[in-house]
Amino acid sequence: MNNKITTHLPVASPSFSRWIIVLLSLCFVNSYDGDFVFDDTEAIVNNDDTRVTPLREIFKNDFWGTRLSHKQSHKSYRPLTILSFRLHFWLRQDSVPQDYHVVNIALHGINCLLTLLVYNVLLGPRGRDISFYAAALFAVHPVHAEAVSGIVGRAELLCTLFTWLSVLSYDHAVRARDARHTWAAMAGCAVCASVAMLCKETGITAIGICAIYDIIVINRIHPIDVIDRLLKRSYVDVRRLWKPVWYKSTVSRLVALVFVATTLLSLRFSVMGFSTPKFQPLDNPASFMDNALLRMLNYNYIYCLNVWLLVCPVWLCFDWSMGCIPLITGYDHRLWAVAVFWLTLGALIAYAFLFRRGETGSNIFFNVGFVLAERTLYIPSAGYCLLVAVGLQRFSTRFVLPKESSIAYAALIALLFTRSWVRSDQWRSEKELFQSALSVCPLNAKVHYNIAKNAADAGNVDLAKLEYREALRLNPEYAQAMNNLGNLLKDNGQLSEAVGLFKEAVSLQKDFATAWMNLGIAQSALMRYEESEASYFTALRYRSNYPDCFYNLGVLCRNELSKPLSAKYLERKQHDRALKAWINATKQKPAHRRAWTNMVLLLDDLGRTEEALETASEALKLIPDHAPIYFNIANILGKKGRYQEAEVQFKLAISKSPTDPMIYANFGVLYHRWNKLHAAEQMYRRALQLKPDLYSARNNLQKLYALKASTI
Repeated sequence: MNNKITTHLPVASPSFSRWIIVLLSLCFVNSYDGDFVFDDTEAIVNNDDTRVTPLREIFKNDFWGTRLSHKQSHKSYRPLTILSFRLHFWLRQDSVPQDYHVVNIALHGINCLLTLLVYNVLLGPRGRDISFYAAALFAVHPVHAEAVSGIVGRAELLCTLFTWLSVLSYDHAVRARDARHTWAAMAGCAVCASVAMLCKETGITAIGICAIYDIIVINRIHPIDVIDRLLKRSYVDVRRLWKPVWYKSTVSRLVALVFVATTLLSLRFSVMGFSTPKFQPLDNPASFMDNALLRMLNYNYIYCLNVWLLVCPVWLCFDWSMGCIPLITGYDHRLWAVAVFWLTLGALIAYAFLFRRGETGSNIFFNVGFVLAERTLYIPSAGYCLLVAVGLQRFSTRFVLPKESSIAYAALIALLFTRSWVRSDQWRSEKELFQSALSVCPLNAKVHYNIAKNAADAGNVDLAKLEYREALRLNPEYAQAMNNLGNLLKDNGQLSEAVGLFKEAVSLQKDFATAWMNLGIAQSALMRYEESEASYFTALRYRSNYPDCFYNLGVLCRNELSKPLSAKYLERKQHDRALKAWINATKQKPAHRRAWTNMVLLLDDLGRTEEALETASEALKLIPDHAPIYFNIANILGKKGRYQEAEVQFKLAISKSPTDPMIYANFGVLYHRWNKLHAAEQMYRRALQLKPDLYSARNNLQKLYALKASTI
């Protein structure tokens, strides 16, 4: 490797250095007991792919559980990350957030060690001090908080792990002494790059990193040299770029990399159906600007902010969309930041290319995405950390201040460790996370939206309404906020205003299936049944796989049974349509509890008791812990006079839901009919303990006392 690097910074032994890196990586450990927050809810809690979806189907869905062929799919294809979440559920038979957090923290520690190894490969033994200082910075950088403390950051962590393994395998291939070991290592490199891409799309860049490493570090073919020789237009000069000893092996390795990259990209695009995701202007407003110059300037300002988050990680926010970064539409003082950014970057590139051709540490490049998102900086930050460490080494060498430089750097590491500790603590709960964003992006409508959503989940309806209205003030076309505010108003009985919000939401976003369904629910509550039915079918047209909508359609059909016999809906046998809707719901979502429960109830009401019992038995195979199914079986058996069997089912229902007063009340009715009056009295009393105003239990208890008195 490069023999010009001189070690001046103090550094511990290799084994002790690794222990230090591991300890520094624990700056995020206080998030181990955090909850599911922000994107975790959609990616894990509400995503059937992480629990019950057949394994083969996972490879047909995007990261959020939507079919890749669906036009609303995000096209983020990360099946191996989803499988890692699925493994948690398989081991526990439940989704316990602490398990996910602990694994993320462990993966970060492993990645820090692998980053140290990659730095050592790039810089060689003489650059061990730079490698250690760069890895230390990587371990504690606060910009990693989202990737480590947010569970969906697992995609970045796994992608990084296999990217580094791919690079290390490629280094082994380069240094292997025989063809067999070379191609075995190349196969390992290809497999790791493939796995990295299946963890997150950016894993494909592992191939590019390997190619650049081979050309620049191993073969020392410098970009300036290439340009210089090509301008001379001499075949001999161009041919001299390649060292004869490396020529054939290098070309064969690069051809193999191109083949792997082409294959992976072809597979990736075929899985996507050769289509790109459709984003809304709110996701990345700069992309939708008509003026090409302004669009380019806004992109460049986003690049600046990415770099600024690495240099000064004070402004950290869980979401940077919707007004967080106001667009540059004319002269703006922020343009000076763009100018400074490019001048600085240009100076660094010129210095590296023109004056430091022999030094590998200055020639590492990583891509940064257009949209500002902290977790996407996980791998790119490795390049920044290396640049800082190289700068520290240069400063120490030039001014002969190794001790002072290392002390100052240690202070910086301590400061960043503290910042990471504080930031990871904010990622433990949604309330803290969303509140922390107000000081960074007070004009971000999504921040207020998420505060409102969190408040609504906590039962603070007034705060939720206030924050939803603030989100709509900042962004009057925020359809999701309209939908959620409409739901709150609907639940509060303000149906007319709710209908207005739902209609406005679907006018802004025609294919907003959730808003169409909620509009149908509100219209049904207003007894506008035909309009409600039309809204449900519109929702199903935009999202055919929508079990909740089928469930509500079934409820609508069931409600129509209460109309007069001459009513239109009853003539069309709405009970059959209700059953069909609920069957569709359970086909699309086998564990849809309410659909199964309503099917059993309706079949019982229709006198189809044996069919109801068969349906209940089928439901218990999928939802064995659902108390209402046992409860309904017990009621059916009790009405048929099969008291002993009913008693068993009531006891099972109580074991699943020991605080439900209705179970005890109906259990009392069973004993009452069975003439086990003492047991019936105990059940009625238990029901009234749980719910003192339960009329049926109190009334039946009075009847029981009257019966006892008449027999004395």
